[in-house]
Amino acid sequence: MPALSSFDAFFAILKDWQEGIAILTGFLLLVISLNLNARATRRREAERRLNETRAILAALYGEIVVLREKVAVVARLVADKAMRHADLGEEFIAENMPPAPVLFERLVDKVGVLPSSYVLRIISFYASYEEARGGLRMLAPHNGLSFAATTFLNPAIMAVRETEPMLRRMESEVGAERAPDCDLGDAENVVDMLEKQFRR
Repeated sequence: MPALSSFDAFFAILKDWQEGIAILTGFLLLVISLNLNARATRRREAERRLNETRAILAALYGEIVVLREKVAVVARLVADKAMRHADLGEEFIAENMPPAPVLFERLVDKVGVLPSSYVLRIISFYASYEEARGGLRMLAPHNGLSFAATTFLNPAIMAVRETEPMLRRMESEVGAERAPDCDLGDAENVVDMLEKQFRR
């Protein structure tokens, strides 16, 4: 009989605290659900940032592969003309001017979301590429002035050679097939030859 009365006493106490227990249980469930929701939100945000990073890398990768191939083709042509001491006229330059970057101009404000190991190399490529385009324009004689082929060849070679390690990393990051190596022809030999002549 005493066990029954203690059981009744327990239920009586439980009944008195029923509202407080319900509030405490509700509060604990609310805290747990908020914590789970915050984790899910952070995970979704991390996935979104990763997907955005991959999309930007894939776009820039595609443009860089195309632009460096174009600048390598022009470097071969300029080197060939330099070896034959042929003049580069306005028509040659207009026909062979590497195209202006399009995607980089549109994505330049998003480059900052990329890992820092990419940012400097990407900017360096586009800077060398633009320098090569400007150098090519300077190769046509203007008012009796003409510049050496190295004005174009040096930044063109830099744009091709210095991007190689970055492209390999980008390929693994975005799952792209390996881009073919660029053929610079005699461009590097011509640069060496012209620099030796200049030092004499």
